[in-house]
This record gives sequence, structure tokens and C-alpha cells, in this order.
Amino acid sequence: MNKYITILYVEDEDNIRAGISRVLKRLCDELYLASNGLEGLELFKTHKPDIIVSDIRMPYMDGIEMCRKIKEIDKKQHIIFTTAHTDSDFFMKAIEMHVDGYVLKPIDFEKLEENIEDSKDRIFMKRYYIEHKKELEIKAYLDSLTQVYNRTYFEQEYTKMVDSCVEDNLTLSLVMLDIDKFKNINDTYGHLKGDEILKHLAKVIKQNIRKTDIFARWGGEEFIIIAEDTILKDALHLAENLRKSIKNSSFIDGIEVTCSFGVAEFDEKFTAKDFMQKVDDLLYLAKKNGRDRVES
Repeated sequence: MNKYITILYVEDEDNIRAGISRVLKRLCDELYLASNGLEGLELFKTHKPDIIVSDIRMPYMDGIEMCRKIKEIDKKQHIIFTTAHTDSDFFMKAIEMHVDGYVLKPIDFEKLEENIEDSKDRIFMKRYYIEHKKELEIKAYLDSLTQVYNRTYFEQEYTKMVDSCVEDNLTLSLVMLDIDKFKNINDTYGHLKGDEILKHLAKVIKQNIRKTDIFARWGGEEFIIIAEDTILKDALHLAENLRKSIKNSSFIDGIEVTCSFGVAEFDEKFTAKDFMQKVDDLLYLAKKNGRDRVES
């Protein structure tokens, strides 16, 4: 992760600027200096520093006005003000601007460093998120055991797709499946073997569906597939093909695994909740009618 930090320091008093600059150079990789708000604004536009440390009361353009203009360019810019006890009016305006911190004059070096380190932590956290955004999002939406989509992702996409069906008159089918007598498998062979079966099952299903289908673990030994642009007849064919592939697959230690399926096509008379309940009822019916079968 990039940890290069730049700071812009704006202070009109030469002796203070010289003294504080020595401290700031230790806390950043590059330091830009300005003696008033106008200079500071131009340096900001040119260099886009990570953090701005600025006095408030200055000639030509005070720190408040400078930072207001900077916030118009980048509302998330990290800003720390230095201010005298007597600058109460300016101080209240600074608070309203949601600055990162303030340090009273005469400046407490430890307090200044503490404020800067807090800002740096937030900057590094944001950079880490940007660099790993895709990885983090994928991790958040995957079931940790089977590495297929989890229920959170499914529900998010399911809602979008049902809305699209209603608005654009599209076709959509759901396939819900459940491992038959999975509790017996866990009780007989142990939960570790049960986990291996879940992982193997997920692989078998992924190998037998389209890339456009959304496949997720609904919970426990239950899985669900959203088949977009798919009528009931084709969804039934998909489910039957999956049922046979699972039944004929070689699971760990030769354990025989079968699944029951519920299949339904979306109809405008359904709400999203109704549609989900319908396919769940059909899965229950498949269990009731003998398991290792498809009901639609």
C-alpha cells in the first residue's frame, strides 16, 4: 500500500512557520509551504496535498476562506487548523467546516503530531480500501465454505431482477435445492465430511449451470439459483440435469448424495416474497413426495 504522505503548511508568521516546518518534515514525505491563504490555495491546486495544516488569521485570504474554497474542490480534504485562544469566531466556523482537528497556539507539538497521525490513519485506510475494493467486495459476498455467493448477495440481486421482470416484462425462474437427509450424513460421518460434501456439491452445480445464472448458498444444506431469461420448461430441464449430475457424482468416501428441487417461473401476480415462498413450498413438496425429485 502507498504510504507516501504530503502536507501543505500555511502560516503567515515566518518564525512560527520555520519552527513548525521542522516538525512537519518528520511526519511527511514532502512538505509545501505558504505564507497566506492565496498562496496556499494555489499550492493546493498544483500539488493536491494529503493533509493541510493552516493558521486561521492571515492576510490576503484567511485560513477559513482558503479552506472553504478547497472544500469546494475536494470536500473530503484533510484539514487541521492552528488557532489562537482569541479566535473564537473563526474557531466556530472551522468546526462547521468539519475539519479533522485543531491545535491551539502556542502550538503543542505532541498534539499537532497526534492530529496528523489520525489523519494519516484515515488516509491509509481509504487507500487500502481502494486498492482492495474488488477483493473485499468479493469476500463479503462469498460463502466462506463453498465459495459460492452467500445469501446477502443473492437477496440483493434477486430484488433487482424481480423489479426488472415487472418493469421490462422479462422472464425469470428460481431453482431451490436441498440435500436429502443431510442430518443423517452429518450424524453418521461427522460434520467435517458434511462440509466436504457441501463443497463438492457446489462444484458439481457450478459446472452444470450457465455463467449468467446466479448460484448461492441459501443456508445450511440449501442452495438456490436465479436463472434469468429462462422459462419454466428450461428451468425444469436445468434442475433435472443437476439432479442427475449430483446423484451420479462421486462424493467423498463413496457417500451417496441426492437432492430435492423446487422450480418456479416468475409471474407478475407474485411479489418477490410470494415468489420465494412458492419455490420453497415446491421444494418441501419434493421432499414430501419421496425426495431426489423435481417439483414445479
